[in-house]
Amino acid sequence: MSIQQKYFEELRKFEGAPYVWGGSSPSGSDCSGSVCSAVSHSLGTRLRVTADELYRRFFTENVKSFCNSNFLYAAFFLDAQGRAVHVAGWCGACYVNVSRLEENKCGAFRSESEMKLMYSHLRMVKRGLAV
Repeated sequence: MSIQQKYFEELRKFEGAPYVWGGSSPSGSDCSGSVCSAVSHSLGTRLRVTADELYRRFFTENVKSFCNSNFLYAAFFLDAQGRAVHVAGWCGACYVNVSRLEENKCGAFRSESEMKLMYSHLRMVKRGLAV
C-alpha cells in the first residue's frame, strides 16, 4: 500500500468521529487531530500540531488539484490575518471534515463546494505534503 493510500485509509476512519478539542483518534478528534493522525499513520511517525502549524511547517506546497500520488493533501481555511484556523484532509474523493460545525458534531465526508460553503467566511487554500 502506498503512503498516500495509507493516508486516505486513516482519514476515512474519522467519518462519524465525535468532535473533541485536542483529540486525535477516531473515538474523538478535532480538525488537526484527524490530519495529524493520518500523516503519522502513513509516514510511520508521531505528529500532533495545530492546523496553522500543519499549514506553515508540513503542507507547504500550494496545489490546484489533488492528482499527484507523491503528495498528501489537505485544505486549510485561513482567517483575515492569514492563520489556518481549520483543516480538512483529502481522502481521494472528498474531504474528511471533523468540526463542531458538522451536524451532530461528528466527522463527515464533504465535497469541495460544501467545504467552501461551510467556511465561506474564511479563505480556502489547498496544499500538499511531499512524501
